[in-house]
Amino acid sequence: MRPDPESDDSRRQDLILSSVLLLMSRYAAASAEGAACPRLAVSIQCHLEILGERATLPRLVRETCGLLAEEWRRALAEQERRPARTDLRTLVRRARLS
Repeated sequence: MRPDPESDDSRRQDLILSSVLLLMSRYAAASAEGAACPRLAVSIQCHLEILGERATLPRLVRETCGLLAEEWRRALAEQERRPARTDLRTLVRRARLS
């Protein structure tokens, strides 16, 4: 008996959705401690984009994920434009002098 490709697709969707929810909770926890990771934010944005493009998901879920992906993209772009904190610059200078 061959596996049902539709159920495989459904499992993948569930896995991606579960993953993005876990990543978002990890990001929120790290952010609350002042240690938000930009790579984690990029991963969240990518997962949301993938979900936004899944034709088999309900339209409302696709549209919501697409909007959220765009918000994450804008937030990441905004973070890149902000100057690094002074303490980080100091650490970098110290590392170069060593």
